[in-house]
Amino acid sequence: MSDAAKQKTVSLSVPVTFEGREITEIRITKPKVKDLKRMNAALDGITDRLDQGIVMASALTGYPVEMIEDLDTDDFTALSEVIADFFPKGTASPPGDRSLPKPPTG
Repeated sequence: MSDAAKQKTVSLSVPVTFEGREITEIRITKPKVKDLKRMNAALDGITDRLDQGIVMASALTGYPVEMIEDLDTDDFTALSEVIADFFPKGTASPPGDRSLPKPPTG
């Protein structure tokens, strides 16, 4: 798999400020098994699908949940769709993980 296939970039339609910097794009890295394990641990006890999506986006972008929550809804949807593309078609969840959300569609 090429490096380009391991990372995707989402250009934000509405930039956000994080740690004093204006963020205009977010890079998402294709998850490895260790990332899925970390996401599962972070999702423990979270039943709200939106909160699950936020935690998932945080884990795969390296940005904290608070920054992900500041995204415009269109940008969060675009980010969620890119994340879903990293998983087998027909599911946004990694195999065997029943708790991870499908991204919103718009």
